[in-house]
Amino acid sequence: MKKIKFMLKGVCGIVVTCLFAAPIFLEQQFGEMNIDQILFVLLSSGDGANVDIVYEYLIFVIPYVLMFIGIVLVYQFISRYTISFKIKFFNKTFHPKITFEPSLLKSVIISLCVIVGLVFFVDSHLDVAGYVSDRLNPGTMYETYYVDPESVEIRFPQEKQNLIYIVLESMNTNFSEIVVDGEIVNLIPNLQVIAEENVSFSNSAQFGGAVPMANLSWTSASLVGQTGGVELHVPIDGNSYGTSGVFLPGLITLGEILEAQGYSNYFLMGSDANFGGRQIYFETHGNYTILDTKYLKEIGYVPEDYHVFWGIEDRKLFDYAKELLLEVSGFNEPFNVSLLTVDTHFMDGYTDASCETPFSIDYANAIVCSDKLLDEFLGWIEDQSFYENTTVILVGDHHSMNNSFLIESVNKVFTTYNAFMNVNVDVDESEFTYRDFTVMDLFPTTLATLGVEIEGNRLGLGTNLFAHEETLPEMLGFDNLSVELAKKSLFYERNFLRLTDDE
Repeated sequence: MKKIKFMLKGVCGIVVTCLFAAPIFLEQQFGEMNIDQILFVLLSSGDGANVDIVYEYLIFVIPYVLMFIGIVLVYQFISRYTISFKIKFFNKTFHPKITFEPSLLKSVIISLCVIVGLVFFVDSHLDVAGYVSDRLNPGTMYETYYVDPESVEIRFPQEKQNLIYIVLESMNTNFSEIVVDGEIVNLIPNLQVIAEENVSFSNSAQFGGAVPMANLSWTSASLVGQTGGVELHVPIDGNSYGTSGVFLPGLITLGEILEAQGYSNYFLMGSDANFGGRQIYFETHGNYTILDTKYLKEIGYVPEDYHVFWGIEDRKLFDYAKELLLEVSGFNEPFNVSLLTVDTHFMDGYTDASCETPFSIDYANAIVCSDKLLDEFLGWIEDQSFYENTTVILVGDHHSMNNSFLIESVNKVFTTYNAFMNVNVDVDESEFTYRDFTVMDLFPTTLATLGVEIEGNRLGLGTNLFAHEETLPEMLGFDNLSVELAKKSLFYERNFLRLTDDE
């Protein structure tokens, strides 16, 4: 019986040790995280996830577990002994004793200390108290600033422009100046040239981009921000994000607007679209045709047992995208072909066999390879007859989650990439620099590149960056905007999630 109790205590101790280590691991790997992001990962569909992060965590936690076991063994050893002292005080002699023998009182005290310590430790890393406070004190950001696409006039040109929308996984502009192998290098020379030769918005006078915000800082959240102009807030039940067949059912997005104008929407990705609820989101918001790893296996494009990195590497994805674009460009209707790359995903990315590996760091090789493959793909697009009537947009979804790599950037302000090619809108280059914006501003900006006129130049919480209008970050400041958007929104829950008071 004693052995069983001892083993149970040991298991509990190891679990607590792993819980202590988890926030440290998350912070080291991803930088700052928030509760919404963690809840989304836990509550949404995990189909198609890459399990490398689990292996990395298990390796990371081993020293902590060994340390715990060492402490237990030392305690077991010293518990056999009693330490006696001899103290003289005012001609009196005392013989206090210290014993390490286990007792109920000691167990209770230690347990309480561990629980309190764990709570404070997790809160210091994840700001749980701030999250609870935000949930208890609803804000009015959406009531004040949200623009419903159905409440304003959106005018398309008579000849509709096609759209190729490429979401670049974890693509920071910071990769243009970063220390790798002891030298400052540019890992994205081609993407930088594309941005400089076309339209690109920057937070400074130099090569820059959008500043990520908390609830836009992972792929699913960023996709919602880019196409719907809102952040992604997570209800505790999780049912509104794909697991029950709906995903923000009350939100009007880019997909619905394009579909209503006769566009055919496609979304191509080299991973399982079920991951993070992406399939449900795009199918229910614009009736997108989803072309993911499941589909590409079903049609025999790759074998059933094919699996590279998250599913299918970008080179194969681009090859299939070429076939798709040639096919849909032959239809007598405008198209929106969206792609999500994957080769630059954490932890170390994937370097295609066709690329050289000039660096000792795998992630650096993956980024420079992705830059090369993207440049080749874009060159192919420009050579096609359909390009004349097609806008191409490239957007980084969020900053890299390989935090230990990203912090080697020369510029410590992390911004995500954007470039707009062949836009159908009058441009004013003075609007390109010193812009404070988020991916939510891409919602109306994307439509503007297609020659669409938007009454008021605002949709969702986003602002058309081509217009002479201030974005919300420019009006309110990033800090104030972050504070307000972190709060619970009754408007959001009632109108987008369509939760009732009873729920």
